Amino acid sequence: MKRKIAFLLVMALVFMSAPALTDSHSGSVMAASYFQKADFIDGVVTPHALNVRQGPSTKYPVVCVLKKGQAVKVFGMLGDWYTIYDPARGCVGSAYSKYVKVAEFTNVKKNTGNTAATPAKQTETPKKAAALKGVTQDEQTLLNLVNKARTDAGASALEFDMEVMKCAKAKAKDMADNNYFSHQSPTYGSPFDMMRQFGISFKTAGENIAGNQTVEGAFKAWMNSEGHKKNILNTNFNYVGFGIVDSPTYGKVMVQQFIGR
Repeated sequence: MKRKIAFLLVMALVFMSAPALTDSHSGSVMAASYFQKADFIDGVVTPHALNVRQGPSTKYPVVCVLKKGQAVKVFGMLGDWYTIYDPARGCVGSAYSKYVKVAEFTNVKKNTGNTAATPAKQTETPKKAAALKGVTQDEQTLLNLVNKARTDAGASALEFDMEVMKCAKAKAKDMADNNYFSHQSPTYGSPFDMMRQFGISFKTAGENIAGNQTVEGAFKAWMNSEGHKKNILNTNFNYVGFGIVDSPTYGKVMVQQFIGR
């Protein structure tokens, strides 16, 4: 008898852009959110070529193309689209469910935007910032903004995890140095691959990215976008790391990485 496996789709791929501000020194605001629950089942690509997109529609751009017979990990479902991960290349995105064969995917719980997985008990103590050592003023300002929003929403405050801080700083620097704006890093792969490379363990994880002249401007853009706001207010997250670096394109590149243990 096939096992019944329930999966909660907790991946958001939301992209928002706004025109440059009237100030000639202000750059365009961009933000993207990405959230995953670290459960999966195996799937296999059935057509000769399968487009994996940034979101659950053909309107979204293609992030990678998979070949027939290629193994993927399936995290959940939104409408007729699976959320999949290609471990060979670190590609994450949405694929039409008709073209991915999965075994024992018999009880899929679709994300309604109102449900969340029960937080797991903490299994290890993260490395916290001792007296905020190594935390910049911008990073502390962003944490204050995040925790104020969480408190107003009835969620517990987040704490810095210094290993996640290192990871987020490296991601922000990588984006600025290599002039790209994406969750998918040419250096580290997906956000989750990158976290694991940095030795970070998690039950759930998420990432928001933005390009803006100020921390306050980026935070406002995130909070005006449903997917990013959900990451910021998600009660399954309890630790966070930020990376903020100067960028000639945006003014500042900012990365928020969230984890729940």
